[in-house]
Amino acid sequence: MASYSQAVLDEIRAAVDVVDLVSRFVNLRKAGQNWKGLCPFHMEKTPSFMVNPKKGIFHCFGCGVGGDAFGFLMRQDKLSFPEAVRALAKQAGVALPEERGSAGERGREELLRTMELAWRFYVDKLWKPEGEQARQYLAQRGIDPEVARRFGLGLAPEGWEGLQSFMRSEKVTDDALVAAGLAIPREGRAGVYDRFRGRLLFAIRDLQGRVVAFGGRAFGDEQPKYLNSPETSLYVKGNLLYAADLARPAIQAKNRALLVEGYVDCLMAHQHGFTETVAALGTAFTPAQLGLLKRYCDDAILFFDADAAGSRAAERAEELLEPTGSSMAWAVNRTGALESSGALRLRVALLPAGHDPDTFLRTSGAAAFEERIGAARSLLSYALDRAIADPEGATGPRARTSAFARAALMLAKVGDAQEAAQLSREAAQKLGVDATQLWIEAQRLQTALRRPVTTHPSTPATTPPSVERDLVVLLLNSTEAREVLLPMVVEAEDLAHAPFRTIVAALRLRPSVPAESLMTDLATDEARGVLAALLVEERAEVDVRVSIEQFRRRLERSQRLRRAREVSQSIADVQAKTGAAAPPLHEELRMLHQETAVVYEITGGVAQSLEPRTPGSEGAETHE
Repeated sequence: MASYSQAVLDEIRAAVDVVDLVSRFVNLRKAGQNWKGLCPFHMEKTPSFMVNPKKGIFHCFGCGVGGDAFGFLMRQDKLSFPEAVRALAKQAGVALPEERGSAGERGREELLRTMELAWRFYVDKLWKPEGEQARQYLAQRGIDPEVARRFGLGLAPEGWEGLQSFMRSEKVTDDALVAAGLAIPREGRAGVYDRFRGRLLFAIRDLQGRVVAFGGRAFGDEQPKYLNSPETSLYVKGNLLYAADLARPAIQAKNRALLVEGYVDCLMAHQHGFTETVAALGTAFTPAQLGLLKRYCDDAILFFDADAAGSRAAERAEELLEPTGSSMAWAVNRTGALESSGALRLRVALLPAGHDPDTFLRTSGAAAFEERIGAARSLLSYALDRAIADPEGATGPRARTSAFARAALMLAKVGDAQEAAQLSREAAQKLGVDATQLWIEAQRLQTALRRPVTTHPSTPATTPPSVERDLVVLLLNSTEAREVLLPMVVEAEDLAHAPFRTIVAALRLRPSVPAESLMTDLATDEARGVLAALLVEERAEVDVRVSIEQFRRRLERSQRLRRAREVSQSIADVQAKTGAAAPPLHEELRMLHQETAVVYEITGGVAQSLEPRTPGSEGAETHE
């Protein structure tokens, strides 16, 4: 797996705070020596994702995934190993040797470099004399220069080749500009021209703070009003949220996110102290975006104009209520309280007709905005109102029966049990029916809607023998144990569990390194997950020397047993071929049997028969 020297990898690993890295994506809480949170790699309602800061590793006891900082970033941001190393090295300030990556890796790195250069070009233009018009526009919109700098706003100058000319001086090809979405091929002839011209540019970053796209705002009545980057290998608009990298700390601290629709709305919210605000990227909020927010908070508030709030909120709720493979049925815990599935709670804050967050904040201020947030209503309440209302305005018993069925179906798709219970009470009151009946029907439908949950491929299929687990843990945690026991371990014979064999084989190659350093030596996700699980677990203190002596005797016994079986098989082979006995081998077998019996007696075992067996003999051979 590693294409860098172990010294470099260890230096990066030591310089990166894995808790800080993971907490950018997961809400973590202290749990003994570890930190705990909801796993970002599978849906769960009870936290089973652990991070150990001392050893720099993570492990999920729910799905089996585990690794170090490199492995986490690879999974989280879909990076190759070299890309993850480069990203963390940059963060840690560790210089990397020059390397030749694969064509795909080089291509991605080139696109990121291209976007970074373009962003610096645009920012430079905004704050130079030629950016006067853009700066006046920002002033008219009430955007503070400090906020504009914090968000990395820029200016795409007029002209067809402004960016292109700059990029040529930086040795960036036209093909790279097109691939990054910054240039468009000319029709009917060779060459390209700039995509963004005469526009205020909003830099769109991924969660690592890297520029991956731009949104361009026209200054006047030019069409389109907003021009956004096309989707590229770096950028899928439905998977990112504008300003998520800047808002993440505040979202985690306040345990809520504010979702607005426009770039300027987002800037103005941050300027007024609502730094937990993010924005959609020219599209309705997607389940992927809400899933991203769920890693950091439990509550998200959307803002709608009062005139359109009801219908738009209901439509949005219905879009987001499709059942998924990871849906869980509601449950009741031992105290009689409902167990939540950990779903993100969505609420709608209403603004006066004709207002958006930008205009409302500038005219009414932060206090009034906070009041609107406090009065926010559940997004699902709007969907419930729509479900209850008859599409044709009909009334009577038949209409109420249909409304009951529609309400139960909607409730069945609500992931959060507490919210579902509250909504069922609201619906029952509006329908004039018993809330318990509605709740039972919703539960029945939820069971029918749920799709089978597939087992995560990383989950171990079998439980490894405890004695093998204890041996591997001892080897991982004691250099003294490695010196004594590693020469005695025969992986193929002493370790039945494949990941344990892989871990011990890696340890044999580098017996003096800290156990967590082996993470980059292991070739499979399963082995890395098992290693992470062994390192994360908090274990009771043991007497290392006593444990070493116990395992030394056990392994010595295993060695003698293997030798005895080999001798026994040799005797059987000789007898089968010649019909004659093999006195020297018989004598060796008797000696081995005596010695093994002594070892068994010391370790509290019972000696087994080592007589050669013929095919069809009764009994099963005992393996250690």
